[in-house]
Amino acid sequence: MDTRAARYFKWLLFWQQQGRCCYCGEHVVLTYRPYDAARPYAATLEHLQRRVDGGTGHPSNLAMACKHCNNTRGERDWLSYASWRRNEF
Repeated sequence: MDTRAARYFKWLLFWQQQGRCCYCGEHVVLTYRPYDAARPYAATLEHLQRRVDGGTGHPSNLAMACKHCNNTRGERDWLSYASWRRNEF
């Protein structure tokens, strides 16, 4: 996915998810500056089904997550990780 498409999908998902992370529900910030993109609350594109598990870059497999959640998910399934982040267990 090129940069232009990634920016479009981030903006679209930001609007659809009301500016919240798909895992923890915290507000995220859309930014394109490298300094701000490294912050834990920066918006990132997340593949719900990981690409190594057969997931694709199709828009139906994308969600917006904060950088912290995106980096800490690891090998966990997206649904169980979301429940864990929201303290639903």
